[in-house]
Amino acid sequence: MQLSYQPWYFTTPANWWQKAPFLRLLLPFVAGILLQTIVAVAFMYTAIAGILVLLGYFAFQLAPIYWQLRRFMLKGILVHLFLLLLGMFVMGYQQHQLQPAVSLPAGVQNLVIQLNEPLTERNKTYKTVAHIQKALLKGKAVSAGGDMLLYFKKDSTLLSCLPQLNTGSQLVVQCNLQPIRNSGNPGAFDYEAWCHQKGIYYQAFLNGKAIRQIQQPTTMGLPQMLWKIRLKILYLLHHYIPNKQSQSIASALLMGYRNDLDRELVQAYSNVGVVHIIAISGLHMGMVYGLLLFLLHPLESRKQLRLFKYIGLLLGIWSFTLVAGGAPSVSRSAVMFSFIVVGQWQQKEASTYNNLAASAMVLLLYNPFNLWDVGFQLSYAAVAGIVAFQPPLQKWLLQRLPYKKIVTLISVTLAAQVFTTPISAYHFHQFPLYFLIANIWVVPYSAIVLYGLLLLLPLTIWPVLAGAWGNLVSKGIEVLNAGVLAINAWPHAVWKNIYLTSGQTVLLLLAFLLFIYAISYQKKLPIYFSFVAIALFVGIRTIDYWQKSHQRKLIVYQVPQATAIDFIAGSDCKFFGNAAYVSDGYLRNFHLQPSRIAHRIRAIHVLDTTLQSSMNIQFQQHRIVWLNHAPAAQPNSFTSAPAVVILSQNVAYSLTELGKLWPTSFFVADGSNALWKINEWKKEAEALHLRLHSVPDSGAFVMNL
Repeated sequence: MQLSYQPWYFTTPANWWQKAPFLRLLLPFVAGILLQTIVAVAFMYTAIAGILVLLGYFAFQLAPIYWQLRRFMLKGILVHLFLLLLGMFVMGYQQHQLQPAVSLPAGVQNLVIQLNEPLTERNKTYKTVAHIQKALLKGKAVSAGGDMLLYFKKDSTLLSCLPQLNTGSQLVVQCNLQPIRNSGNPGAFDYEAWCHQKGIYYQAFLNGKAIRQIQQPTTMGLPQMLWKIRLKILYLLHHYIPNKQSQSIASALLMGYRNDLDRELVQAYSNVGVVHIIAISGLHMGMVYGLLLFLLHPLESRKQLRLFKYIGLLLGIWSFTLVAGGAPSVSRSAVMFSFIVVGQWQQKEASTYNNLAASAMVLLLYNPFNLWDVGFQLSYAAVAGIVAFQPPLQKWLLQRLPYKKIVTLISVTLAAQVFTTPISAYHFHQFPLYFLIANIWVVPYSAIVLYGLLLLLPLTIWPVLAGAWGNLVSKGIEVLNAGVLAINAWPHAVWKNIYLTSGQTVLLLLAFLLFIYAISYQKKLPIYFSFVAIALFVGIRTIDYWQKSHQRKLIVYQVPQATAIDFIAGSDCKFFGNAAYVSDGYLRNFHLQPSRIAHRIRAIHVLDTTLQSSMNIQFQQHRIVWLNHAPAAQPNSFTSAPAVVILSQNVAYSLTELGKLWPTSFFVADGSNALWKINEWKKEAEALHLRLHSVPDSGAFVMNL
């Protein structure tokens, strides 16, 4: 990937800050987006305020010159205030647009829906996203709005109508509609907020019999066309690449399609720091951009043909975007590279920072929720790091290493990590220790594989040739997988369980930015502020470690149809629950590990996983009773009232009975109970004024002891 850059390490302000107007405009705009998430002002008010500020700016421009010169700062204030209000308006309007027209209650609903995407096969279900067009409420059909996740059970009725369920298909269904909710487990991913940012508010599980009617789309819009292209390319990859694992990697590498990827293989790519290879992003667009530059380089020699070079670059970039099915991550990269191409076309010394800021502003104007997208954050952080740090790193390394191409790869890899490391550590809680070794060969090798896949598509006109080429590409992907798995098997391949708060991440990034500012401006004061940011980071983490070393907690997790309980004392944890949450790495990492990382747990001991009979557990001078359905459970055998009583497996005791024995105890119904049983306990608790926490309804139960 070739980017024009400014050598910040010896520049003056005029060389990059003054030549990056979009960077200066982006900052108040982003501040407005963030402010709107805090104050939540109606978008009409911010629109009116923005118009008034704009009128004030025009009035300023019409004022006499001497008056403008005496109040020159007012112009800048008005511009920044307008951009702040613009950010607030865009965010408020997007929030309003994503809200459903009618909030549908949970329960059985009759709906008219339209499928947004094709069905994706899972182990026991088919999954898709659908838009709710109408709902039958009180005998009337009302426009509802909002999207929903649909899970179709694999049954004979569904399989018979599967060919009719395509993107754009309109269905009439009867389903048990449920709102999207978080698990409520400590440290867990905010799945509810993530879905709401995409306009998804509901979910439903249904079988084929719930489908009352299917109507095929009469016209094909852009989303349907993109999905059709995507499915066609998926078919070609699966047809001409024989190895199943190679098919999944090829689909991810070329199109960002990850539904068929093996979990363990994805984890291996993540552990060695090359997961970006199978998550289509700016790296893939950079590979395509580099190939296009090479192919179109002959047009550079003649001035009259230079225009066709840049048109060819833009056409190539957006053609690859179509091949990738218009996935959001590749569309972002296409916008970014389009601005870079336009900047080069103008033959100005346009700052790459300016091009990046301009593309970011366009993407945020289109969808301000991009600001919270991990791919968006990592893409811009990586490119900014490369532009800022790669030139001096390469210059320094070339004085010590003779091989320029290897030095370029090393310097690009290291520079990309400067800003992405804090962000990835915050989101993924790990750092790959062998990322440099892996990226030195995986990145160029994957570029060759990507070019091979791109060549495979036109070769499908000749099936015999395409079959031979597909076999060759498949073997190449097998070598790639084998290399990644080999590095993953090395000792200490990944530094796990890193926990950074959002504040700590901001302090780290701020320290890096202040350092760059200090070097660019050749000033000492920003370096001191950088040291202050580092000192604050260290101080906050030290306090957090001290607090965690003195913590004493009981956590009853929200896990579906199971029991999972952690007893935490300092950095030690004792687990009590179903054996699957000890033996199954996926279940453990998904449900329990985020909480353990947040609580900085180092040692885990297993109390019991058999769950055969009720337990009386003494922990930190507190007694916790766990009751299950086993006949041996005799509550009256516990003489003193426990601090917490955990009800599991539909235990055959009423709260009326238990409340008489232990009126002061806190009752907790975990996820192993049926909802009907929990509802019975809730009614009893309300009537008897007992304290009851329903884990399936209210999320994990956390008590400081």
